[in-house]
Amino acid sequence: MEIQEIKEELKDSLQKILAYADCDKKLEEAFAKSLISYKRLSQKSSSDDAARILRHELTGLFYKLYEKVFGTFVKTGKLPVVIRMFLEFGYVDEELAGMENAVYLYQLVEQLPTNPGEGVYSLFQWLVAVYAGKKEPSRNELDMDYREYLREEKRMRRISPEEEEALLKNNLSRVNFEIRNMFISVNKITFGQPTTFCPVFSKHTVLKSLSSSLVTAEKVKAVLDKIRSIDFGVFYRDTLYSNPDRGLNGLMIKTEVLPDVILLPNVGSRGVMWQEIEGRKRDTPGRLMCSMFHVEDLEKTFMELAGDFRWEMCKRIQGGRWNDLSEPSLTSEYCDYVQFFKRNRDLSSDTKEKIKMQMGRARNNYRQMFVSDYVLWLRYESTGSPRLNKVVRQILAVYCPFSAAVRNKVAVNPLFKEPIEKYTIIHSKEVHKITLLCKKMETTGGVPTELAEYLRYLES
Repeated sequence: MEIQEIKEELKDSLQKILAYADCDKKLEEAFAKSLISYKRLSQKSSSDDAARILRHELTGLFYKLYEKVFGTFVKTGKLPVVIRMFLEFGYVDEELAGMENAVYLYQLVEQLPTNPGEGVYSLFQWLVAVYAGKKEPSRNELDMDYREYLREEKRMRRISPEEEEALLKNNLSRVNFEIRNMFISVNKITFGQPTTFCPVFSKHTVLKSLSSSLVTAEKVKAVLDKIRSIDFGVFYRDTLYSNPDRGLNGLMIKTEVLPDVILLPNVGSRGVMWQEIEGRKRDTPGRLMCSMFHVEDLEKTFMELAGDFRWEMCKRIQGGRWNDLSEPSLTSEYCDYVQFFKRNRDLSSDTKEKIKMQMGRARNNYRQMFVSDYVLWLRYESTGSPRLNKVVRQILAVYCPFSAAVRNKVAVNPLFKEPIEKYTIIHSKEVHKITLLCKKMETTGGVPTELAEYLRYLES
């Protein structure tokens, strides 16, 4: 389609969206009025009370309209381009977006470079998957999944047992739960400046060209592959494997479960590791969130998300004893290191001062401290360029080990020799056990795929 034809299609976008939504007159008028006032603001990110109140009001109305538009899509199955632009990008008005940006979004929306088949979704594609029952709604901020949330609503007598049963089967209700919990929260966080956030697409938020900041499935795959080439076990987790026909019962192995990546409809600067598993099942994908148009270093953002994932997955596995040193783990050893670094004789006075400053920057948040160390581990330590102190390096070498290729490369540096040797000693016992088991299996019908994959992991 020619540019001029696209511009004609984009005229009166707001009226087209409101007409499609088929919402009540009150919501329609309130949204239009708030949007007009927002367009008139000379400083849309102003911190004065009038601007702040207007953004808050427009934000609430936007999400109500979003639910209505999605509901119409479900009922009719029809999705005009301008409507999809609203669902995919938060686009509502050609003037607010800027005509050049609006034309780009129009051309982009029909060929989004996402790939749900490989776990990279736009927000709208994710909601469609939730509606279809292919994905479960995310847990809310109280760590309750959809079923638990309804159970609590019934317990508090806000709904009846019959209503609970009906809502469990209502796919649109599941989508609305996802919008009201995950979408509303994560959209603001990924934007990066929560105090000035507004979900409608506006040209004042476009800090670099949309084409250069667009996050694609190809870019996501590239950064995740790079992380996995360094920390090869980042997305592996313990799984109980049984194969009674081959005499295997309750063997604990590790399997890789790559995360789902959901791209939020904003121009933003942050990522969010929203949950490390789906519901309560440990063999399900985690959920990593990022802006559709990401203005910061995408590789660094995903390294931070991987660090978050490492931390939260360990907490999930360890349960209530995640910081109990009597059960050694990534989180318990790192917490012990931070709590007692002043007494640690392996740390110099200068190093202790640096740790104190790091704690201040992280506001004494151990997870944030770990994530910052983890990024240094991936970016610099993996190239043989030391940035971490001896204690942290030892912890990460054991619990976030480098791949064999990276270990061999950095082993020439004396600083890495001891940590790598410690990991090798711990690791070699499991390698020996599984290697013998695989050899035995070869003579009795072949090695099961799961076992062969686990041995490949151990040899990485």
